Amino acid sequence: MQLPGIGPLGLRGGHRQIVVRWTVRDVLFASVTVIAAFVGAILVLSFAISRFGGTGDWFDEGDVLGLPARLALAALLEAFFLGVVILYAGVRDWPGVRRLGFVRAAGRAPYALALAAWIVGLVISGLWILLTQAAGIDWLQPPDSATEVLNYSGGALVLPMIVVGIITPVCEETFFRGFALPAFASRYGLWGGILLSAALFAVFHFSIGLIIPVFIFGIVLGWLYARTGSIYPSMAAHAVQNVVALLLVN
Repeated sequence: MQLPGIGPLGLRGGHRQIVVRWTVRDVLFASVTVIAAFVGAILVLSFAISRFGGTGDWFDEGDVLGLPARLALAALLEAFFLGVVILYAGVRDWPGVRRLGFVRAAGRAPYALALAAWIVGLVISGLWILLTQAAGIDWLQPPDSATEVLNYSGGALVLPMIVVGIITPVCEETFFRGFALPAFASRYGLWGGILLSAALFAVFHFSIGLIIPVFIFGIVLGWLYARTGSIYPSMAAHAVQNVVALLLVN
């Protein structure tokens, strides 16, 4: 499959194109696998904790392997994202990891675009919060995820920074931009791929209040990936978004 208009040279580069050996079907199966594995992990942990004398509120107050439960589950979800990419893409084409976007971005311009993408994401989030507050639609207001993460971590900043600032951008960008976007784009065109991967990105945030701002930010990240031909700038923009949110709350 050829991905029109996207490659190491970006949107304007027609000399090289990404050829992927995975399909839209693989992306959908991978998404279902992530959900099934994540739900299964929660059920197994719930059973094990209750079986060995744990309390029913372990999800909010307990620990898993020494980590706050929600932070541990967040890291586990990211591991599942990376795992299914290896399962559905890497096993078939392990030498072709470059097709997931792991190519060096040329010069400083891609990272300037990454900074611009972060600013766009910040503006979108702010506008969405103001809009939902002005309209009085409480159920559409985004949750204060950064505060929740810090609260679950007892106010400590190091572990949330590692999970949210490093692990999450790497795993999610690999899955949604490196893996999902090319498969969708090979069938529905470049912008179809960007929109569908952004929609999937939004759904996996499991929050009604986050769907719209995350969907739009996903479009920005998808465009950034397509424009630069490298996954690293989108990882950088994603990381900055998460890290700044944690720092502001802290």
